Amino acid sequence: MVDKLKLRSDIPDNDKIKVRLFANLRELVGEREITITVPGSVTVSYLNNEILNKYPQLKSFSNKFVTSVNCKVTTGDTVITSSDEIALLPPVSGG
Repeated sequence: MVDKLKLRSDIPDNDKIKVRLFANLRELVGEREITITVPGSVTVSYLNNEILNKYPQLKSFSNKFVTSVNCKVTTGDTVITSSDEIALLPPVSGG
């Protein structure tokens, strides 16, 4: 009998997480949506660091953009997977 825990070929080593970009963030990257490859489930902080590594032009917004997971603003320790809807939103100012 095959040990199902040892046979993990059906579980992907990496997830591809799609991230929608809005406003200034979209303009800086030149895309509406980007794809980031991560090792399975990760936190929002991990994903954001990977995004900044791949798109250094966003570093000026790194402490200012908001990450939304499934249409809810999240904190850095929120765990996400490729099935979640992720969006980066630029800072919003009121007047």
